[in-house]
Amino acid sequence: MKTIVKIINAFAFNPDDTEETRSLKKLILVVSCTCSLCGVIWSAMYFYFLGLGITMVFPLLFAVIMSVVIPFSHWKRTHSPLVYAQLICITWLSAFIQWSLGSLHDSGIVILWSLLGAVGAILFLPMKKTLSWLAMFIVIVVVTAVIQPQWTNEARLLTDTARMCFYLMNLSIPSIVIFITVGYFVNSNQENIVKVKQTYSKLINSEKLAALGQVAAGIAHEVNTPMGAIKSSAEESEHSFNDILTAFTWLTKALSEEDLGMFMEFITTSDATTITLSTKEEREIRKNLRDTLTELGAENARFLADRLVQVGVHDLPAALTRFAKHEHFEKLVMLTYNILNQQRSNQTIQLAVDKASRIVKALKTYMHSSGNEEMDTIDLRDNIETVLTIYHNRLKQGVQVVKNYEDVPAVIGYADQLNQVWTNLIINSLQAMDNRGILTIGIKQEGDFITVSIKDTGNGIPAAIQSKIFDPFFTTKGSGEGSGLGLDIIKRILEEHNATISFRSIEGEGTTFYVQLPITKTT
Repeated sequence: MKTIVKIINAFAFNPDDTEETRSLKKLILVVSCTCSLCGVIWSAMYFYFLGLGITMVFPLLFAVIMSVVIPFSHWKRTHSPLVYAQLICITWLSAFIQWSLGSLHDSGIVILWSLLGAVGAILFLPMKKTLSWLAMFIVIVVVTAVIQPQWTNEARLLTDTARMCFYLMNLSIPSIVIFITVGYFVNSNQENIVKVKQTYSKLINSEKLAALGQVAAGIAHEVNTPMGAIKSSAEESEHSFNDILTAFTWLTKALSEEDLGMFMEFITTSDATTITLSTKEEREIRKNLRDTLTELGAENARFLADRLVQVGVHDLPAALTRFAKHEHFEKLVMLTYNILNQQRSNQTIQLAVDKASRIVKALKTYMHSSGNEEMDTIDLRDNIETVLTIYHNRLKQGVQVVKNYEDVPAVIGYADQLNQVWTNLIINSLQAMDNRGILTIGIKQEGDFITVSIKDTGNGIPAAIQSKIFDPFFTTKGSGEGSGLGLDIIKRILEEHNATISFRSIEGEGTTFYVQLPITKTT
């Protein structure tokens, strides 16, 4: 058995063959050998029942022709000669046997073997040529039925038992071959469907990974920014804490019990402002504080004013003014600075941690693919915000994001696939605007659907190509910048969600894409 398999695999072997070609070569070899064996058996049976009649020559001739064509095809490294030789022989030699025996009844309906020529053409030839082989079979059947040629009287020599035997074999074996052929097609089709689904799934993942690759540097920057803030604030907090510990040693001795209580009350109730100031405003506040401290007799008025402004103190508190004549006034100001600086450092750390957590959560959500075939309930606002968070570093370079979100019901779908939809549409919008412009995202309910609109202020899509933008591999980007599959993938994803996508574009003004998703899953 191993030797037979090895011979079949080696038939007309060509290293450049595709997997499909290799399968067809194996198939035609097996069919040819099987039919040749059947031809020898048929010839022997005709000889047994009819003697040395002309009928026995035709099936034997098939085996002889195949024994010549098979080595020739192997030598040429192609299966085409074998295909055509077999189709011709099985169609016409079966017809000759039919005509030599006479009527359909007398021949045991041997003409049915000619149908295998048309069936084989389906496997190995283009559809147009297949139709010609079918037409040839129909012509042969019509000629056989109408003219009823009879070259010999050999059929009359057959007994009823022999005639029934041929009838059953001629009916059953071609039927089995046809059944196997149909099964081959059905099985191949199912395998192709599975392969297409797998390829499509890989294509979506590759597009998603390609998109992630484009923003990897941005994500790294976004995470590094809060990490840097945490590190810097932690160092500031540690330095301030050490100064505070040192200052409290003399504070309890330098101030009276009443002054100490007042100062502690001031510190515990202080809440330095976090208002962001322009350079001009900050310079003006610093000058006013310096003048106030100078009037109060502070020796290092400029230095103290700088420190107080750094921690958000814009006006000198009355509690500090009270200690203006105190010999340790400068130390009290610096203690105030250190305490407020530690407070601000802690606030900065908290904000930085929150920002980093949002980025990590968004990235995790963006990359999440549960593998669950069941759809989940999705909040479209959160779904879109995940993508915006991932691409924040790119958006902040010159894009103003306008969000027109209405309160809408949840939808049913695959969160990771919808993430891919918003990613492609948003990236397309950014590229259309050269990362400079206004990106407007809207979410609203329209009847039983939720409509998501993504609008850019780019140059718009030229009217000449608007009908092609959803075509696979169509792209207006340069080589290596786009695969032309983004919008096609979006369309397929939305079709799976029973959703639709449309757009409106005006050259010179921009483009708006509209995605309509059903509120509930449609069966």
